[in-house]
Amino acid sequence: MAAVLKILSPGILSSLQDEGRQGYAGFGVPRSGAADSQSLQLGNALVGNAPFEAAIEFRFLGPKVVAAGGKMRLGLAGDVTAEHKRADSGDSISIKPWQSVTLDEGDVLSVDPLKNGATGYLTVEGGFDLVPVLDSYSTYARAKLGGVNGLPLQAGDTIKVRLPQPRDGLEKIVADSFSTTTQTIRVLAGPQDDYFSKNVIEKFTGEHYKVSSDVDRMGIRLEGPELEPLPEKGSDLISDGIVPGAIQVPGSGQPIILFVDCQTIGGYPKIGAVITSDLPLLGQLMPGTEIRFQLVSLEEAQAARKVRKSELERAISSIQDYFGEGVMDLKALYEVNLIDGVVDAGLSGHFPGHLEGGINEKN
Repeated sequence: MAAVLKILSPGILSSLQDEGRQGYAGFGVPRSGAADSQSLQLGNALVGNAPFEAAIEFRFLGPKVVAAGGKMRLGLAGDVTAEHKRADSGDSISIKPWQSVTLDEGDVLSVDPLKNGATGYLTVEGGFDLVPVLDSYSTYARAKLGGVNGLPLQAGDTIKVRLPQPRDGLEKIVADSFSTTTQTIRVLAGPQDDYFSKNVIEKFTGEHYKVSSDVDRMGIRLEGPELEPLPEKGSDLISDGIVPGAIQVPGSGQPIILFVDCQTIGGYPKIGAVITSDLPLLGQLMPGTEIRFQLVSLEEAQAARKVRKSELERAISSIQDYFGEGVMDLKALYEVNLIDGVVDAGLSGHFPGHLEGGINEKN
């Protein structure tokens, strides 16, 4: 019998996500994929997977799951903790953020509400045994594509795990700090920034906006200063292409950041687009959070992408064995030279000022 992960409680908006569907926008299919691609990559590194192996993405509150048919190793990615309840003893163990945990058959993992940020991930060593749809396992619920039955996870859903058992008995933890939250979102101007006056663009970048309660994987509505288009331009245009991160300004003047499940075309002017390095930060925006926009050049955006890539690589390289709180790291102990030198009390000079003649001579 193959090991399966059973969903006891799905949490909030939990779904299967990977890198998303690349190359299908021309057919009207949204990209979907991870709301925070960097947390997904780091979570997969915790369990030795490829960077974009499909994982359970959850928003605000994580799922409660049980291992069935065998044991498996999970990775907890994001600023979120969990409780591991062992089936054999009934003991409960606290799981830290950015840590792996092995579940024996019958063990239950209950993921807590997120502390900072909106999105977390549960990765599984070896990945889930799923059927791809249009080259991706990502769930796009509006069209019932991918994931489990094309829908967000439900209580009672079971997901097969590819590996019959974990490769070894070692847990891992990310030792380096890694943050995916910010209050400043960097953007490139356009493609319809010419629909707005210089004063309106200065208002867009100079004042704060609050993330409204109307936020999901399709878009993030903001509340703040109204952005009025030039009278001769108006708020409508012939629909053109849209990508995640595009910032539309509808007739209300309140900007909307399009996100990973966004439509592929739209008819509102786009004042700017979030740069690639900051797209994962959008996945962590909580309702009520205040943000501001900063215009950057293409060269600055490219430099920011390199910096963010280096930060992720540093976090991945910091992953180390984890033996639990208060447990001695025997592997590290065995690798340390505990002998700093050898003395012979029978030879003179080994203890300056004492036993200069040697033990035999003094006796």
